[in-house]
Amino acid sequence: MMGARELLPVFFSYCRRMLRAFLLVALGGATLFVVTILYRAPLELPLYTCCLVGAVGAVFFFSGFARYYRRHTALRMLRAQCATKLAALPAPRDILEKDYGDIIAALERNRLSAAADAAHREADATEYYTLWSHQIKTPLAAMRLLLQESPDIPGRSAFAQELFKAEQYVDMVLGYLRIGSIHADLSPQEVPLEALVRESVKKVSTLFIHQKSTTLQISSLPGTVLTDKKWFSFVLEQILTNAAKYTPRGTVRVYLAKDSPDTLVVEDTGLGIRAEDLPRIFERGFTGYNGRGGQRSTGLGLYLCHEVLQRLGHTISIRSEPGKGTAVCICFARGTLVVE
Repeated sequence: MMGARELLPVFFSYCRRMLRAFLLVALGGATLFVVTILYRAPLELPLYTCCLVGAVGAVFFFSGFARYYRRHTALRMLRAQCATKLAALPAPRDILEKDYGDIIAALERNRLSAAADAAHREADATEYYTLWSHQIKTPLAAMRLLLQESPDIPGRSAFAQELFKAEQYVDMVLGYLRIGSIHADLSPQEVPLEALVRESVKKVSTLFIHQKSTTLQISSLPGTVLTDKKWFSFVLEQILTNAAKYTPRGTVRVYLAKDSPDTLVVEDTGLGIRAEDLPRIFERGFTGYNGRGGQRSTGLGLYLCHEVLQRLGHTISIRSEPGKGTAVCICFARGTLVVE
């Protein structure tokens, strides 16, 4: 039931709509009184006529308002539905309303057609890039095998680092394509935190080996965490890669926060992030000052980390200071981290 505060605007709107009819009735009544006075006829006749017209007019006015209110309510319901599909409009009262309805119906058909075309193009693009991502892994795996079988190849360390970057970009593409349907791929389980971190560190070890001036320190990480091992490893690898990438010399530390034992921290002493970039660091495609400088950035890594962790029930935050380094904090949902 619509309250008085919501009903009054509808009532006043209807009054404005009927203003011309009010004025015509008032003009007719005034004319009747003037004619009666000029002919010196009894005033009872115009008074009786005005009362009769007023009573009949009131009946028509309030019945018309009831219909106006019902149409307004129906249109409000349609407005709530138009985000998905527009239902049938109220029956038109005249040819102009029918014309308006035809225009709205044509616009709705065009909208649905455009949405279907966009969905079809998106599905085709997703299918193509998914297929490409899987196919490109074959030559990358072959290159990895050749690299392992040729330990004396010149520039092997640099070659291994670039190969790792290519593999990680492919994983990033797959992660981006799957982020919308990640829930179908989740398999949450209790995982030893330290083993999970060390496994991710092993995958990105090529970067730290190549950067001999950057050291990696892993503190004791007791306990287990309820998470999806594959997707959480994906996030850790992205964060560790960023730490190595933006720390040309210095230290990268992985530890549990002292004041919050359910928070994993990856802290580096690298370039740091400008204060004006921090609020947008998790936006899709945002590269920031560092990403536009000497270090190439896709602007997808931290965006994917944020989206994945959100779906895992974890949170991520970053504190940083230019020239002093960055700390990425991953907070597990309350009760999911069991400290031994």
